[in-house]
Amino acid sequence: MIEYQDVSAVYPGMAAPAVEGFNYQARTASTTVIVGPSGCGKTTLLRMVNRMVEPSSGAVLIDGEDIAGKDPVQLRRSIGYVMQNSGLLPHKTALENVAAVAKLSGASKADARKAAGEWLERVHLDSSLFGRYPAELSGGQAQRVGVARGLVADPTIVLMDEPFGAVDPVVRRELQQEVLELQATMGKTIVMVTHDIDEAFLLGDDIVLLGERGHIEQAGTAEDFITAPANENVRHFVGLDARRLHIETRGEHDVVVDTHGKVVGIAHARPEQ
Repeated sequence: MIEYQDVSAVYPGMAAPAVEGFNYQARTASTTVIVGPSGCGKTTLLRMVNRMVEPSSGAVLIDGEDIAGKDPVQLRRSIGYVMQNSGLLPHKTALENVAAVAKLSGASKADARKAAGEWLERVHLDSSLFGRYPAELSGGQAQRVGVARGLVADPTIVLMDEPFGAVDPVVRRELQQEVLELQATMGKTIVMVTHDIDEAFLLGDDIVLLGERGHIEQAGTAEDFITAPANENVRHFVGLDARRLHIETRGEHDVVVDTHGKVVGIAHARPEQ
């Protein structure tokens, strides 16, 4: 479990804290998505978990232990990290980028390359691309390498900082589905940051919507946000009015229709239990 205990973060030159008095517990083996507008402290809170940002006050605990007492380099090596734009080393191939992380975790060169190849296959990167450099990969291909690199050392915790924000919508949907499939088999403790509430609803077991200075507007499941928004800020961010859907019969199909009369999906009977 990851626990934030009354953490605040003040950056030099800022009149107000980036994060102020944040408290939350991210459940083990689940995906917690932190969502909110730009500047609300999402990435600051994420980077506190691997000590890329140190809290000005308060504490971050992993499994009950204050990480302030841990060596930051060893801590970062034990935590997977997937970022926007993949963050790959430009002078290393796709395979070498992933293998480098495995070697830092103690694997031999041969074992690291084997593990890298296996993980690249798991994220559906064609083996013909293993020897290419980041500049020779598409955005989606590079992001797949980034996901593999974040998971190759088999960390129990994975941090994902807007990992799919820089790819096109089709690739984004593919990568989202792959993360869901991987999480179903791996059961990692994932903390993810996004500004996209639909992505949060899709990927998050638990969702935390932030307001200014990291203040929690609401925390809960997607169902909680839809059926019981905490306040008007939540309603607005979720776009609840636009989510009022109904079913109509059009031709041979029962379709889901939005408030503007546009078809947004096909309705199916609830599967039998």
